[in-house]
Amino acid sequence: MKKLLIGSIISGVAAATLISSPALAWHPVGYIQKSVQNQTTNSAVVDANDAKSALSVNTGDTLVYTVKVGNKGSYDSRGWNDMAGVVITDKLPDGVELISDPTQRIVTFTIPGTITTGASVTKTFAVKVTSAQDGSIVDNKACFTGNSTVNDNAQSGCENAVVKVTVPVKPVTPVTPVTPTPAVKTTTVVKTLPNTGAGNIVAITLGVSVLGYLGSLFVKKRANNS
Repeated sequence: MKKLLIGSIISGVAAATLISSPALAWHPVGYIQKSVQNQTTNSAVVDANDAKSALSVNTGDTLVYTVKVGNKGSYDSRGWNDMAGVVITDKLPDGVELISDPTQRIVTFTIPGTITTGASVTKTFAVKVTSAQDGSIVDNKACFTGNSTVNDNAQSGCENAVVKVTVPVKPVTPVTPVTPTPAVKTTTVVKTLPNTGAGNIVAITLGVSVLGYLGSLFVKKRANNS
């Protein structure tokens, strides 16, 4: 009986000790923020989290996305609340393309080391607006994952940056009227042939006859004088 009582007392003390001792745990508190700027128009940097606050852009504009990941965990001098293994992933939606490599559709940043409490890491990348649909909404989401340094407190989160596309109206090039070449006026010269009518023929014939008659008289006269 005495042994049972002693055993119970020891068990109770052990249990009380376990309950009163704080459990060891690491507590990073990760967060993500994403913003966008129209570099072509030199706009302000805005959060643009939804369609109502979307940044206005034009087809062909260059946008700069900024992604910030930080740790809001309580400060601990031992580093137990630091965040490790942080990876940022941004899958590009239709309507934009990465300027550094248009074939790449997923942007990934692996953060080395840890993000200590109160600290943050910022990454940026530039895209070109390729959407040709007027009024289209391009919703670009960035996400992160991380954990405590002993992998007992997984962290994750996502945030959007939204833009609204306007397709510029191409100016209509005026058509220059073609001035017709004036027609060249040509003058036809009609050559007049000599008049060879019936009256002229009669006159010529009569003249020849008279000359012939006078010639014959002259011949006779000379013959008589001989």
